Amino acid sequence: STNNTRIERLWVEVGSQFARQWRAFFYRLEALHGLDRADPRHLWLLHFLFLDLINEDCEAFRTEWNCHPISGEGHDQSPEDICFIGQARDGVYVDDCEGVHPNVIQRYYGTHGPEQHRAPGQTGAGQLDDEEISLPPDDVSSDSEEDDNLAARIEEAHAENFHHEAVAAPKHANPFPDDESITLFYNALEAAIHQGIVPLGYGLRPEEWGEEGYPSVEILKLGRRGERQLRIPLPDGIWRPRAEQWGRALAILDQIPFRNKT
Repeated sequence: STNNTRIERLWVEVGSQFARQWRAFFYRLEALHGLDRADPRHLWLLHFLFLDLINEDCEAFRTEWNCHPISGEGHDQSPEDICFIGQARDGVYVDDCEGVHPNVIQRYYGTHGPEQHRAPGQTGAGQLDDEEISLPPDDVSSDSEEDDNLAARIEEAHAENFHHEAVAAPKHANPFPDDESITLFYNALEAAIHQGIVPLGYGLRPEEWGEEGYPSVEILKLGRRGERQLRIPLPDGIWRPRAEQWGRALAILDQIPFRNKT
């Protein structure tokens, strides 16, 4: 929502604290170090090498953000302070539906549907007092239909908030056809890391750089037409080792003969 100024401000902080650096780094990999965004093997390699690091940055940001004071209605208290005070005053909230499938919640806790008229002697559950409660049998097709209906209801409820078609997620499945190939890849990468090998032909060696040396800044183009430019520092001590790790892994990946899966 464009009216939710707090969340809009939060996204600015997410970008400035770590997301823009990763974005600039991926652009660098594409421009200098052989990343092909259309190659599913390369996308898998990005996940394999950097997903844990990105998650660590997300967790570090979450921890820092929850400790910063909130002005206005927050009365200069941090989210951690507000949570602690609320628990001390009202008790710890326990979600009694945690881990319960949405279909089960909808069936037994939902408020949708026609009003139920009960005959005398019936309980609130719709059965007679001495009548055993019988649950509907497990039916795969019925569950599937309920899943479809639930998804359709969610889509309809939020349709006004979306003005474009969903973006297709690129494939990044494990490219190795068998366990032998992936073991070969892991062992070769571990050996290359241990020996400090920097492969030639991936823009990682000094002889492959220009006169200005290895870049310490990347330019992000912003706006619909890319008219705005933002300089993103990528400190050499952090980002060049990551680029070298990418180059090692990609060089090994390029040498492994892939066979079609049967």
